Amino acid sequence: MPQNVEALLAAAQSRLQSGDAVAARELLHEAAQAQSLRAAVQLGIWELAGLGGPADTAAAVRRLRAAAELGDATACSLYAQLVAAGADGLQRDFGAAVAWLVRAAAAGDRRAATQLAMLLPADAEGSGDRLALARSAAMAGEPIARAFVAQWPAAATEWTVDWDRVREHVRLPHERPLPTPVVRSQAPRIAAMHQLFTRDECIYVALKGLPLLRPARVAVQDGGSAVNPMRSNDAAKFGLLEADVMMQSLDVRVAAALGYPAENGEGFALLRYEPGQQYLPHCDWIDPGRAASRPDLDRWGQRIATCVVYLNDGFEAGATEFPRLGLAFRGGIGDALLWENVRPDGSVDPLTLHAGRSPTGGVKFLLSKWMRNRSQAGHDS
Repeated sequence: MPQNVEALLAAAQSRLQSGDAVAARELLHEAAQAQSLRAAVQLGIWELAGLGGPADTAAAVRRLRAAAELGDATACSLYAQLVAAGADGLQRDFGAAVAWLVRAAAAGDRRAATQLAMLLPADAEGSGDRLALARSAAMAGEPIARAFVAQWPAAATEWTVDWDRVREHVRLPHERPLPTPVVRSQAPRIAAMHQLFTRDECIYVALKGLPLLRPARVAVQDGGSAVNPMRSNDAAKFGLLEADVMMQSLDVRVAAALGYPAENGEGFALLRYEPGQQYLPHCDWIDPGRAASRPDLDRWGQRIATCVVYLNDGFEAGATEFPRLGLAFRGGIGDALLWENVRPDGSVDPLTLHAGRSPTGGVKFLLSKWMRNRSQAGHDS
């Protein structure tokens, strides 16, 4: 790499450490223009995240695809999830996403290897590749892979990964048949689904979201959000940068369970409740009578349905409760509760008032999903 490019990268790192992300991004852009592949990939990540300037998904897609086509492992992995998401006009194509994921893992990307391990069956056909991929990612320092290697049965012999075989045997979560819903209420419609997610999927999601957890926020009168005593749990949002191919497939599965187009869904949110933490009674729909809500409603539509998936079962109490209906649900690992927030005529339903009750022992993890009545393309917040 030319010396001046190395100097640009060093200067960008120094500016970022000093808190000047805007200048750092400008230096990354200059290094990328000087044909630095490392700078191009980093800049693409910053453009997705909106770091050092506005988010620019279109530019990130172009930049990461170009880097992926040059064989950069990180770019291949990131471009795989952008294809799986159908980001910025891309055709949502899980076959192509898996192909990019395989290319990323073969080039040494540990997160891609971990996802492929999760997407391979545990039966005789896929078990050898599955464990070999997880082991390679764990040895490269991937914490999620380490967690699974520790609990999966060890192989008797060493195993060489066959990438064509991996591609052939991948099984995506959204390809499995959905569980039969068990209706708990007709009006509003509330239903439970047993084992919507597998145990491994639940663990994967929880581990992936743990580093992102922050104090949860609620909507306030001016249309923004703030930490509020009525909600004391922690939450993490999976945006376009965080939602990998595995998460995108789970997203499509949840959308199918709710019965709405996947593109109408907001990003997943991981919720953590420790003893004493709760979310007091509230409704998920956006209040159409509040002036500050109108811009959001007009642009992105109403939150018409909700799904919560219980990601663990090592806690006591902690039900999802609907006080006006006398209904409470406390799922096991992988179980989901799904409900409509609006009536058949589209008006908001006050009977959907619900609360996330505190566990009395252990820690509760949920994955939450809101569906709106129009596409959320570009709504990565």
